[in-house]
Amino acid sequence: MNPANKLLIAFVYWEQDRAQSSKLARLVADLEPRMSENADVLFSARFDCTHDVSTIEYVSRKFAVHTNICRGRRGKGWPAGCNDLAFGTLDYVYSHAAVRRIPPYKAVALLEADSAPLRPGWIEELSNAWDLANKVKPVRVFGPLLPNGVKDAGNQHINGNCLVSGDMPFLHWFTRKIGGCNPHAGWDWCLAPQFKRMGWADCKQMKSWWRCPQVSQEQYESLLAEGAVYLHGCKTDDVFNLVRKRWL
Repeated sequence: MNPANKLLIAFVYWEQDRAQSSKLARLVADLEPRMSENADVLFSARFDCTHDVSTIEYVSRKFAVHTNICRGRRGKGWPAGCNDLAFGTLDYVYSHAAVRRIPPYKAVALLEADSAPLRPGWIEELSNAWDLANKVKPVRVFGPLLPNGVKDAGNQHINGNCLVSGDMPFLHWFTRKIGGCNPHAGWDWCLAPQFKRMGWADCKQMKSWWRCPQVSQEQYESLLAEGAVYLHGCKTDDVFNLVRKRWL
């Protein structure tokens, strides 16, 4: 597949959730039956975190892999550390694509450690959903639309576990003109009004459950029945275990 038609799956993490992110990355690899033609992978760590080399090697059996450490951004904690991880990750994509050190991608999937795919085929599902949304209007941010955002965005925002456009002018705007945000609020919340104006869309296949303590078998089956393929918010291994039990 032409790389410009691919997604870039970006696993973003710091030292305290690197192990959980590695479990996520390995699950993503195990759900692929062969070398992926629909997505490549980026491991993107906070400035003071190293990579899990064994996980990178494991995932590289199914995906072309890139690595990044956000050395130029020093935020720690929530939300400053999370914000700098997002900006640093997209800065890597923009900077390296601009000089052709990585190929162009149609969108970057920012995936934190407390998230998980729900079934095989999830990458193709999200990729197709992105394409369909962009047939209606240009979309720059695509993910679970939540009803607790900022007033200027209609009291809504899209959770930061989402697909962000690989369009170079958009990435230039995000990483060079904006380049950061209020360290006391999440980037997805702060920039909701701008994202809405530039073009966003609710991704029905992605769900975000704030501070989710656990996911039961019944909840998992309900998500599948609704057509969901990705869930953010669970801080335990519940979803990983349910997916492996059902599909692997």
